[in-house]
Order: sequence, then C-alpha cells, then structure tokens
Amino acid sequence: MNRQFDRFTTLAAGLLASAALLLAAPAHAGLVSLESPPAMIYNHGETFHDGALAFTARISSFLQAQGYSDGIGGAILDSGNPNSCGAFIDCPVGTSGQFYAGLNDGSVDVARPGGFYSLSSLRFSFVAPLAGQPDGSYGELVLHATTLDGSAVTRSAAFAGQDSDGHFMFSTWDLDADFAALALTNLNISACLYDGNGGCFNMADWAPFAAQFAIDDLQVALPLPGSAPLLLLGLAGLALLRRRAH
Repeated sequence: MNRQFDRFTTLAAGLLASAALLLAAPAHAGLVSLESPPAMIYNHGETFHDGALAFTARISSFLQAQGYSDGIGGAILDSGNPNSCGAFIDCPVGTSGQFYAGLNDGSVDVARPGGFYSLSSLRFSFVAPLAGQPDGSYGELVLHATTLDGSAVTRSAAFAGQDSDGHFMFSTWDLDADFAALALTNLNISACLYDGNGGCFNMADWAPFAAQFAIDDLQVALPLPGSAPLLLLGLAGLALLRRRAH
C-alpha cells in the first residue's frame, strides 16, 4: 500500500512539475492598450475585443440579482478628447489614448476566447461621478479571477488620489508573483467604495452607482500554441490521482 502511494506521489510530483514548466515556458507577452475598440458606451452583455482578449460589460451584480439584464455597464473613453467624458463624469488623468471606464457600479469580464492568459500588471484609476470631489482614496479596484482549474482568486488595490488640478490619477498595479502566474479563464474587474469603518462595498447604500473605475494598459501573457491541452491533461491527471489516493 505504501509502495502504491509512493508511486502516486512520484507521478503527481511529475505532473505538477510539468504544469509548472508549462506555465513558466515562454509565452506571447503583450500590452492591451484598448486603442482598437471604438470609443462608445457598452450596455450589459455587450462585448468588444482588443488583441486576443474579449471584454464584456456588466451592470452591477446587485441589479443582476434583482433580475435586471439591461443598462450601461461601461464605456471606452478617449483621454485626448475633452468631450469624451466631461459631460457626465470627471475623466481621470495620467494615461494616454483610450481607456475603459466601468460605470454605475458595473464591472467588466476579461477573457480569452477558447483559451487562457495571465495578467502581470495594469493601470487603473477611480472615476468620479462629478468633478470637484475632495481629494483622497475613495475605494479599491477589485479583481475576481477564475483559473483554469476552477479556483477563484481575489485581489484588490486602493485607488490613487488627485493631481494638483483636482483630477483623480491613474496608477500602475504590479500584481504579485502568485497572481501573475495564474492561468486565467475569466477576470471580473469592478470597484468598491470605502464605508469609513474598514469595509469596501459595490453598490454602497451611501453612494449608489458611484463605484466607478478606469483601466488601461493590461500587461498579459498568452501561452504558446499547444501548451493549453498539455496543461489540461496534467490537471486531469492530478484529479484522477487524488481520487485513487483516497
């Protein structure tokens, strides 16, 4: 029995090592700068593409839970166009060209159709509903990741404050090494607002439809052709070994 268990352990270690090598193998790295899609508003469920990634706008999870399936989820805005967002929100500063704004407590799903990807960094900012807000960090950008093996992983980072002209600023978020190594099948990006008591909430009672964010310049890596089936085979083998070991 111990000898059989040792064989399982050795094989499992080999599969884990193979999966690790696949994830660490050279991949196509690239910057998703959101310059390809047209500058326009996206309703719930509408999708646009940039490079190998698909972005799907979502209304707030609260509204979805109430049965709503329509409404504005976000927009591609142009930082070089003063009329792009000044009419109804205050544009953040510190990026060039286009960026995506998640509006009205909405979120965006980021996936690679038919495959997976990894994310090592992105630029992000708070999007104030109106200009003239006091300076400070109003909340956090929240990443809800689903990985190739079905795991759920969450990360969050605080929004930067304002520049000397009173505009909220983009900042760069370099993800930790553990997150950057994940094989992502979907990434939901949203915002939460601080409640002043240590909590951070989307669709906050004190400020509904004000958890808004901007993202730009996603640094991603795509697996080389053929690595995804091998990794899936390795994960399937590990699952089989777990069942046999028990």
